[in-house]
Amino acid sequence: MQHRALSRKKGDPTGVAALYLGKKEGKDLVYMGKVGTGWSRTVSSQIRKQLDTVVSPKSKLTRAIRKPKATWVEPTFVADVEYRDITSEGLLRASSFKGLSRK
Repeated sequence: MQHRALSRKKGDPTGVAALYLGKKEGKDLVYMGKVGTGWSRTVSSQIRKQLDTVVSPKSKLTRAIRKPKATWVEPTFVADVEYRDITSEGLLRASSFKGLSRK
Protein backbone atom coordinates (compact mmCIF):
# COMPACT_ATOMS: atom_id res chain seq x y z
CA MET A 1 0.00 0.00 0.00
CA GLN A 2 1.28 3.42 -0.77
CA HIS A 3 1.09 5.65 2.25
CA ARG A 4 -0.78 8.92 1.91
CA ALA A 5 -1.24 10.58 5.29
CA LEU A 6 -0.58 10.38 8.96
CA SER A 7 -2.47 11.52 12.00
CA ARG A 8 -0.53 12.84 14.95
CA LYS A 9 -0.64 10.99 18.25
CA LYS A 10 -2.27 12.90 21.11
CA GLY A 11 0.16 13.44 23.92
CA ASP A 12 3.13 12.30 21.80
CA PRO A 13 4.05 14.99 19.27
CA THR A 14 6.96 12.92 17.93
CA GLY A 15 4.88 9.93 16.78
CA VAL A 16 1.89 8.96 14.64
CA ALA A 17 -1.54 7.71 15.70
CA ALA A 18 -2.48 6.19 12.35
CA LEU A 19 -1.48 5.98 8.70
CA TYR A 20 -4.12 6.55 6.03
CA LEU A 21 -3.41 4.28 3.08
CA GLY A 22 -3.92 4.48 -0.66
CA LYS A 23 -3.45 1.91 -3.41
CA LYS A 24 -2.52 2.66 -7.00
CA GLU A 25 -5.16 1.34 -9.44
CA GLY A 26 -4.20 2.39 -12.94
CA LYS A 27 -3.86 6.17 -12.75
CA ASP A 28 -6.05 6.41 -9.64
CA LEU A 29 -4.94 6.46 -6.03
CA VAL A 30 -7.72 4.76 -4.06
CA TYR A 31 -8.24 5.07 -0.30
CA MET A 32 -7.81 1.69 1.42
CA GLY A 33 -8.45 2.62 5.05
CA LYS A 34 -6.00 3.16 7.87
CA VAL A 35 -3.59 1.28 10.07
CA GLY A 36 -3.08 2.37 13.67
CA THR A 37 -1.31 -0.55 15.29
CA GLY A 38 1.81 -2.64 14.86
CA TRP A 39 4.50 -0.21 15.94
CA SER A 40 6.30 0.72 19.14
CA ARG A 41 6.75 4.30 20.36
CA THR A 42 10.29 4.26 18.88
CA VAL A 43 9.09 3.01 15.47
CA SER A 44 6.24 5.54 15.57
CA SER A 45 8.80 8.34 15.95
CA GLN A 46 10.90 6.91 13.09
CA ILE A 47 7.84 6.81 10.82
CA ARG A 48 7.05 10.41 11.70
CA LYS A 49 10.61 11.57 10.95
CA GLN A 50 10.53 9.90 7.52
CA LEU A 51 7.11 11.21 6.58
CA ASP A 52 7.77 14.74 7.81
CA THR A 53 10.23 15.04 4.88
CA VAL A 54 7.46 14.58 2.28
CA VAL A 55 4.52 16.57 3.68
CA SER A 56 2.02 17.72 1.05
CA PRO A 57 -0.47 20.61 1.32
CA LYS A 58 -3.32 18.36 0.16
CA SER A 59 -4.38 14.77 -0.35
CA LYS A 60 -3.20 12.95 -3.48
CA LEU A 61 -6.13 10.50 -3.37
CA THR A 62 -8.30 10.43 -6.50
CA ARG A 63 -11.46 10.77 -4.40
CA ALA A 64 -11.20 13.13 -1.46
CA ILE A 65 -11.92 11.81 2.03
CA ARG A 66 -12.68 13.91 5.09
CA LYS A 67 -9.82 13.59 7.54
CA PRO A 68 -9.44 17.14 8.90
CA LYS A 69 -6.62 16.28 11.33
CA ALA A 70 -4.55 14.34 8.78
CA THR A 71 -1.15 15.53 7.63
CA TRP A 72 -0.98 14.49 3.97
CA VAL A 73 2.26 13.30 2.37
CA GLU A 74 3.58 12.69 -1.12
CA PRO A 75 3.28 9.08 -2.36
CA THR A 76 6.96 8.26 -1.94
CA PHE A 77 6.68 5.49 0.67
CA VAL A 78 5.18 2.01 0.64
CA ALA A 79 3.72 0.60 3.84
CA ASP A 80 3.88 -3.15 4.45
CA VAL A 81 0.54 -3.93 6.09
CA GLU A 82 -0.94 -7.23 7.19
CA TYR A 83 -4.76 -7.45 7.23
CA ARG A 84 -7.49 -10.04 7.72
CA ASP A 85 -9.85 -9.06 4.93
CA ILE A 86 -11.05 -6.32 2.62
CA THR A 87 -14.57 -5.02 3.20
CA SER A 88 -17.19 -4.70 0.47
CA GLU A 89 -16.32 -0.97 0.47
CA GLY A 90 -12.70 -1.82 -0.37
CA LEU A 91 -11.26 -0.97 3.05
CA LEU A 92 -8.74 -3.04 5.00
CA ARG A 93 -10.12 -4.93 7.99
CA ALA A 94 -8.00 -5.64 11.10
CA SER A 95 -4.84 -4.09 9.66
CA SER A 96 -1.43 -4.12 11.34
CA PHE A 97 1.71 -2.22 10.32
CA LYS A 98 4.80 -4.28 9.43
CA GLY A 99 7.18 -1.78 7.85
CA LEU A 100 7.78 1.30 5.71
CA SER A 101 10.09 1.71 2.74
CA ARG A 102 10.74 4.19 -0.05
CA LYS A 103 9.26 3.43 -3.46
